[in-house]
Amino acid sequence: MKKKLITGFVAAAVLSGTAIPAINNLSNFKTVQGHTVKAATLTATESVFLTKAATQAQKAAKKYGVYPSVMIAQAIVESDWGKSTLATEANNLFGMKAGDDWTGATYSATTREEDSSGKSYYITASFRKYTSYEDSFDDNGKKLRLGVSWQPTRYSDAWIENASSYAAATKALTGTYATDQNYNTNLDQQITQYNLTKYDPTISKTAKSYKVATTAATYTWPTDHSVSTKSGSIKKGETVTVDKTITYYNGSKRMHIAGKGWVNSTVLESKSALPATQAPTNATVVKKNLMHNAYVYDSKGKRLTTVKALKEDSVITTYGTKTINGRKYYQIGKDSYVAAGNIDGTMRLLKRNSYVYNGSGNRDNDLVYKKNRSLATYGSAVNIMGKKYYKIGIGQYVKKSNFAK
Repeated sequence: MKKKLITGFVAAAVLSGTAIPAINNLSNFKTVQGHTVKAATLTATESVFLTKAATQAQKAAKKYGVYPSVMIAQAIVESDWGKSTLATEANNLFGMKAGDDWTGATYSATTREEDSSGKSYYITASFRKYTSYEDSFDDNGKKLRLGVSWQPTRYSDAWIENASSYAAATKALTGTYATDQNYNTNLDQQITQYNLTKYDPTISKTAKSYKVATTAATYTWPTDHSVSTKSGSIKKGETVTVDKTITYYNGSKRMHIAGKGWVNSTVLESKSALPATQAPTNATVVKKNLMHNAYVYDSKGKRLTTVKALKEDSVITTYGTKTINGRKYYQIGKDSYVAAGNIDGTMRLLKRNSYVYNGSGNRDNDLVYKKNRSLATYGSAVNIMGKKYYKIGIGQYVKKSNFAK
């Protein structure tokens, strides 16, 4: 298949000289009440790209402390939904150039740039070539957090702890990350059109006191510890005040301790309903996302009424699997198990096109899953406002009646 030239969609030079955003194919858009919106729903190709991009964006955004929705929108705009030459030939979704500090593989391409007056000119540039989308997202997240050599805090106003919303973050990237003065408008359109905020973590500013469970270091940023510098420390038994909590897609949390810095919630609170002393010996430990509220059972499949049900959207520790009465369970302690369907999900076939609803039974997005598609559902059906739904993701539900069985 004949490929598009990169010059067909590169929009503007990035002032750092390392990334170049691209223009979307405007033929897919129309003007409604003065706003440009996408005329059609997601194509099959776009749906696949979005699913893949969202997964990698959430991982990179958690690592570097930025908004996943912004990174996904950047990838859509700058790679034309993964169809750009850079995307198909180099897994480069963000137009990242290969500067003098880049030691990896490269890919050369002709690209259009703009000067300060908006006048276009063309150059042949060397771009970074990645082995996967994951590497491309990670590199972009790194740039958003660490900036450029001559200005490390260049994009600090887009960091999740500084930007009050995705719109504040995209505005901060306009004129810094990209010379295109409409960059934030283009990104915001993608975010609202495709409800990309559903991939963002939740942020709470409710102050709460905690007792420190484990002596630990505190960090300057709400990122992976490998990315941030240490800002101080807290001691076991100390009482601290948390004034901001960021809860991510996998249930993990980063908390800001007033006057101290950021920590992972594990040093302040337990993730498991079972004491550590009940963990089986010589078992392989694997962290799992619990997608549905789950009862705890013994090795005979009898519910343990003395143990509280585990909460959905949390991370639990598992120690392998066991088949009980023909059903798969994950072991979470000595003689303690949860049904695997609450973690792995059960594939179910849609018998009709289906909208996606939130936990209140409202349809607050434009996502539609097509008839005859199989979706992973978690746990048993839940009752929302008098109707039965299957949970298909964090905060996402599809009506039970839309499935074949």
